[in-house]
Amino acid sequence: MITIPIKLNSLIIKTSQFALILSFFFLPINLFANNLFLTIFLIIFGIYTVTNFNEKSINRMRMKWQLLSTLNIPILLLLIGLIYSSNIEGALKDLGRIIPLFFISTYIILNPSFFKRTLKYIMYALILGCLISALICWGISILEITRDGGSLLDLISREYASHKLADNIGIHTPYLALIINLAIGFNILILNDSRRIISKWILIVSLLILILFLFNLMARNAIFCFIFFGIIFLILKKKILWLTAFIALLSLLGGYAYFTEKNFLRDRFFKSVNVFENETIFSKKDGRFDRLEASYEVFKQFPFVGPGAASEDLLRKKQYYINRDSEAYNENYNAHNQFMEYLSTYGILGGLAYILFFVVIFKTVFRKRSFFLFFATGCFFVANLTESLLERSWGVVIYILVIMLLVTWEGNRNNKLLQNE
Repeated sequence: MITIPIKLNSLIIKTSQFALILSFFFLPINLFANNLFLTIFLIIFGIYTVTNFNEKSINRMRMKWQLLSTLNIPILLLLIGLIYSSNIEGALKDLGRIIPLFFISTYIILNPSFFKRTLKYIMYALILGCLISALICWGISILEITRDGGSLLDLISREYASHKLADNIGIHTPYLALIINLAIGFNILILNDSRRIISKWILIVSLLILILFLFNLMARNAIFCFIFFGIIFLILKKKILWLTAFIALLSLLGGYAYFTEKNFLRDRFFKSVNVFENETIFSKKDGRFDRLEASYEVFKQFPFVGPGAASEDLLRKKQYYINRDSEAYNENYNAHNQFMEYLSTYGILGGLAYILFFVVIFKTVFRKRSFFLFFATGCFFVANLTESLLERSWGVVIYILVIMLLVTWEGNRNNKLLQNE
C-alpha cells in the first residue's frame, strides 16, 4: 500500500464525491457533462483505490468475485465477442462506452461505505437535475408555442410532447423517462424519511412536477411502471383513500384520452399499442415487436456464440431490408430489447448470460426485502424489454446507479417499507 498524507487523502475523497454527485446531477440534463464528471471521478477515485489497496481489499475481492463477475456480464460478453468479431473498430467503441462499469463496480465492491455515504447526496442531485431538465424542456417548448401563437394545451400535442419534448435537451425519451422514474422513487423515499433535510412541502411540489413531466414525456413503459408500482406501494402502505383517488384520477385521464376525438393522447396510449392487429388508416401498429424477428434471424445464422461484438448490426440491417422495414433500415435500429440484443450478438451464450444477470439482480433484491429496490430494478428490467438499454451510455450510467443501490442497500430492517440506514 502506498502511504499518502491524511489531508491529501481526505481531499481526494471529497473531490471524488463531488465529481460523482455532479455526474448524476447532469445525467438527465447533458450526457457530455455526465461523462466528463464520471471520468474525473474514475481517475481521482482510482488513485484513492490504488493508494489504499491492502490485504483487506484483497479479501473483499475474494469474497465478492462472483457478484462482481455477474454484475459485469455486459463487459465479459463484449470481451469474449471481441475475440471473433468481424467489426473490431465497432467492438472497441462499444468497449470504451461500457468500461466505466467495470471500474465503478469494482470501486463499489472495495469501498461500499464511500458509496453509501454519497448515495443520499446522489438522490438529491438526481432529483434536482430532473427538475432542471423539466424546466428546460418546458421552457423551450413554451417559448416555441408562444412564438407560434399557440396555447399551453399544446404541451400535450404531437408537436411538443413525448419525443419532441425530450429532444429539447437531446436525450432519448425512454431513457429520460426511466431517470425521472428513479427520481420519483428517490423523492418518495426522502419524503418518508424523518431525517430529511428538505421541507416536506418542497418535496411534494418536486414530486408533482416530476410526475407531470413523466406523463408529458408519454413514455409508455415508464408510465406503466409508475402506475403498477404506485398501486402496489399504496396497497402495502394501506393508503386506501389515496389508492382510490389514484385509480379514479387515472380512469378520468384514460377516459379523456380514449374518448376525445382527434386526440394525440389516444393515438399515443391506445391506438399505437396495437401489437396483435394489422396497421390500418385509423390505427398505427407498433413495429418494435415485429422488428425482433430481424434479430431472431441473425441469431438463427449464429445460434451458439453469435457473430461477435458489434458484428450483428450489418446483419440485422440486411434483414430489415429483406423485411422492407424502411424506418428500421434507414435509422439503423438496434434490437430495442436487451435480451434479443445479446441473443443476436452472442447467441445462446448471450441469452443465458442475460437470464443469469437478472436472476442475480432479483435474487439480491428479494434477499434485501426493500420495496424501493424492487421498484428501481423493476423499472430497469421493464426498460430492457423495449430498449437495448446497455447499448447506450445513458443506460450504462443508469445501470451503474442500480449496482450502487444493490450493493450498498442494507435491507429492510424493523419491517419498514422504505429503509436505508
